[in-house]
Amino acid sequence: MSSYYPTVPITGRPDVDLLDGDFYVDDPYTTYAWMRENEPVYWDGTNELWGVARYDDIVAIERDKHRFISSDKVKGGYRPNIPADPSIIGLDDPHHTVRRNLVSRRFTPRAAGTWEDHIRRVVVDLLDEVAATGRAEVVSQLASPLPAQMIGLLIGFPREMWPRLRDWSERTIALGGGPRYHDQAGIEAVFEFAGACSDLYATKRECPADDVMSIWAEAERAGIGEYPFGLDEVLSDCLLLLDGGAETTRTVLARTLVELTRRPDQFDLLRGGADLTVAVEEFIRFVTPIHNMCRGATEDPGIGGVTVEAGQQVLLMYSSANRDTAHFDDPEALDVTRHPNHHLAFGNGTHFCLGAALARLEIRVFFEEFLQRFAGVRLRPGTTPVEMPNAFVYGLREAHVLLDPA
Repeated sequence: MSSYYPTVPITGRPDVDLLDGDFYVDDPYTTYAWMRENEPVYWDGTNELWGVARYDDIVAIERDKHRFISSDKVKGGYRPNIPADPSIIGLDDPHHTVRRNLVSRRFTPRAAGTWEDHIRRVVVDLLDEVAATGRAEVVSQLASPLPAQMIGLLIGFPREMWPRLRDWSERTIALGGGPRYHDQAGIEAVFEFAGACSDLYATKRECPADDVMSIWAEAERAGIGEYPFGLDEVLSDCLLLLDGGAETTRTVLARTLVELTRRPDQFDLLRGGADLTVAVEEFIRFVTPIHNMCRGATEDPGIGGVTVEAGQQVLLMYSSANRDTAHFDDPEALDVTRHPNHHLAFGNGTHFCLGAALARLEIRVFFEEFLQRFAGVRLRPGTTPVEMPNAFVYGLREAHVLLDPA
């Protein structure tokens, strides 16, 4: 269970730009280890924010919802140096809970489970296509279609819309890395997606159905107490569901397949009957698809021996927390039998990922079918995975594999 990244000792304080996408591509884990040991609350002068590296400090911040907020509209809210938007994740309690509760029952484990047969049919169709050739591009052919289809159906889009939803998610997700990632393609995708959502919203107001958009349309009609709720809030939540539901699951699926090409021993354990429910948690921990989230300090709290000033942002570095030796034995290893596995890939506290149960289900079903169909997976000779450098999501642009039939 060796680590893919070589361990290179660090001498002296590393000067790290925590919003540089290349940092996350070029072995951030050695730097994370240095931070956890030497400077667990790290001042990033380039971006004027604090990076929080230790598991326990991140949990403490996420549970302290009065001194650390997501709704700051001055320095930045839940993303670095970006004022909070009106989406659920950009709110604080009690407003956050009111908005979240509008749709939370659609994302419970029981509700997600009603989609299992549909998910399995989608996965089987995807695997049938690549089995015919014995090769696949893991992102476009295996990892991205399923979550794009599922989040589209949940929102209320027709199934045939999923290729456009996938395109919009691929272009908008990078925007969360901070202002330097706000490119023309991403901004155009936001407006295109908003237009499609506005049209769908108008349709559901007239002809409601059993989907999330219809719930929102009814909520606007009935009101949600003292809080504003209309098209602006709906569009923000649509983008949140698109990026949170489509991109993160595809990242875990794609990167796990690549990691298994490097670790045939782990693939063999899975084929030999290792508990997939346990393995899925390890896939999610090891990949950690979202590098970080932010909070804004409302006063001058102390964290890890450091005083954070009111108005400053803290960057909660989940991909560091999930390699913290205080909570994980041999954390640099992918171990599909790791248990317990209380990772922070879905966050913690009131903002725990709304779609966690659906993501777990999609990943489990995908690998159940994949392991029945294929006896091995290898990187295609002459190819290397193409990274997507970004400070928000641990994205992968493409990776080509060969598939050995079972």
